[in-house]
Amino acid sequence: MGIRHPLIGVAAFLVTTSLHADVLNDHDNGPFTGIFGMPDSTEGANLLGRGEQRWDTFVQTASHSIIETSPGEAILLDGETTRFELGYRIGLSDRLEVGIEIPYLWHESGGLDTLIDSWHDAFGFPGRFREVRPQDVLQFTYIETQGTTLDLSNNANGLGDVRVIAGWRLGSREDSRHALRFGVKLPTGDGATLLGSGGTDVSVGLAGDFDNAFGQPSLTGFYRLSAVRIGEPDLLPDRYRELVGQASFGMGWNVSSLVELRAQATVRTAAYDSAIETLGETAATLTVGGSLRFSEQWRLSIAVAEDIKVNSAPDVAFQLGLHYRP
Repeated sequence: MGIRHPLIGVAAFLVTTSLHADVLNDHDNGPFTGIFGMPDSTEGANLLGRGEQRWDTFVQTASHSIIETSPGEAILLDGETTRFELGYRIGLSDRLEVGIEIPYLWHESGGLDTLIDSWHDAFGFPGRFREVRPQDVLQFTYIETQGTTLDLSNNANGLGDVRVIAGWRLGSREDSRHALRFGVKLPTGDGATLLGSGGTDVSVGLAGDFDNAFGQPSLTGFYRLSAVRIGEPDLLPDRYRELVGQASFGMGWNVSSLVELRAQATVRTAAYDSAIETLGETAATLTVGGSLRFSEQWRLSIAVAEDIKVNSAPDVAFQLGLHYRP
């Protein structure tokens, strides 16, 4: 089962931190796109001060349900990808924060199809080709005119691509903070089984976080603007785009001092030169969820992400996170 061993096992072990603004992790868990070094929205402007530390652990399971064909190409993505990520950040000065993200990935047949069918029925989302595919199987296949580039039907797991990140505080006011963000993704995962890309990616971005949004003390907001230079991947090296852009924005509502609800959207430019929509067109996702604070040190987050532009991202993704700040 794709979700069983990471979610249940990790739920008792999660060790991570609280953010000043509890932005949700919205990493793209797509088999061909999640392997690149795109920043997630937790990389914001609320930087740690000198000597402050933070631990973050996330476990996210995404379900894939895509079949597309075009002249010269065909893709089938049917299965689940689970990403367990351990992150650590520390403030080196009043303006500089550095950190590291270490992921472990599973590509599996999983067992979420029945749950997701019910989710789509309840909210009226399209089921795509789930009705004609057997449930709970793994099949990641990409075919070009010259032959099959990828055919993954056996479960695969292992270390993903590690990212080193940094933030530089630009300035802050009473209700707003801004920062430059940087990241380098290293090719530590196996590119042949989509556990990594096989290339080194470099990202730079601008982040902003706001309190008292629209003059309401209970509302917060954020934006993230990023550009990523993609290093040549092991798969589809003749199709990847060297420069990819991404924008995220969202709002949070502090229901109480313990509970926050949040909705946020992410738009990413195409990662490949391809007539296949999931590879060669702009992606758009919506992430909704919230967090529960147990204390000043501990926070639990729960989120669900949906591809609001059909076929541009994983069908649906479920996420748990536990955050710890000493």
